Amino acid sequence: MSMHLIAPTKGFSLSALTSALLLWSCSTLAAELPENHFQTKPVGYGLYELAFDGENNTLFAASTPSFAKGKNTGIVYRVNPTTLATDANILTQRRAFATALDEQRHLLYIGNTVDGSVTVIDTQTGKELATIQLDESVKEDQFTPTREMVLDKKNQRLYVTGTAKKGVLWVIDTANRKKIATLSNMGEYPTGIALDSERGRIYCVNGGGELITLDTASHNILKRVVVEPAKKHFFLNISLDSKTGRAFITDPDLPKVLVVDVNSGKILHQIDVINSLAVLFNPGRNEIYISHREAKRISIVDSNSYQVKNSITTTALPNSLALSADGNTLFASIKQSKEEMEKKQDYLIKINLGGL
Repeated sequence: MSMHLIAPTKGFSLSALTSALLLWSCSTLAAELPENHFQTKPVGYGLYELAFDGENNTLFAASTPSFAKGKNTGIVYRVNPTTLATDANILTQRRAFATALDEQRHLLYIGNTVDGSVTVIDTQTGKELATIQLDESVKEDQFTPTREMVLDKKNQRLYVTGTAKKGVLWVIDTANRKKIATLSNMGEYPTGIALDSERGRIYCVNGGGELITLDTASHNILKRVVVEPAKKHFFLNISLDSKTGRAFITDPDLPKVLVVDVNSGKILHQIDVINSLAVLFNPGRNEIYISHREAKRISIVDSNSYQVKNSITTTALPNSLALSADGNTLFASIKQSKEEMEKKQDYLIKINLGGL
């Protein structure tokens, strides 16, 4: 299999030469596989986050087909994970972006980023059950959009980051479908969030390069650390290895993924990849999956050695990631560029991890 060098696209903050050399350093160790080695299928316009329902063997894909004035609705596609065919379209009154799934209770939570709210959907009937308004500002310059969500099924709480200069973390009581708290002092632009349900900890990263630890019982901030004080970071996404206490954190301006000790906030390793967007840890296979949107590739990384095992090139822009219930299949939403977004549908790629 060829392992040729791919030059990065425009928009990176570092020089093309530096990025190319970094990409070369990891590509020489990895098998590079083109997209046509895998199953793909167009789904619709404006795909965002995915959620895999292992109880019903279904993949949900949230989408916002249009940002045009007056077109405020969204679509959640119910996808057959075997064929990638769409079984049903669930129409939402508000635009759909983030996802969080409660399989046992048959509930899908959809983040309505530009409306500052969360939609609750019955996964069996496809009906909207509730819309929970989080941001209540009537002034546009004071509006706080939602971003990421994480569900604490045990305590029936949904945590949602509110991304603003003075960021917040909203807490929803999912049993009563009500906002019960707005946690302030979350720093500048809180973005990614992860949960360790066994230890009762929430980990949140933000645009100030901080890793913030909160207690799920009291919602108090237990610790906040600027991960690398000597450098300016805008952290975007986080995935957690709760067994070893490692957090994998992406900064889209950094051609590395940081491995951070959640207890000390110290950097344990910097994974040499390319500028990254989504990150997802798979404990069953000891692997980390990373989407590189602008570079049009997905990396599969060994979580013990931090070496890139496989690199998958795509024809468009990889966005969000999801795993099957058994952890042996990776799904990714692939978005079209701005120039193609109204001409071509976004699509899904299905990667059989056992076959790599």
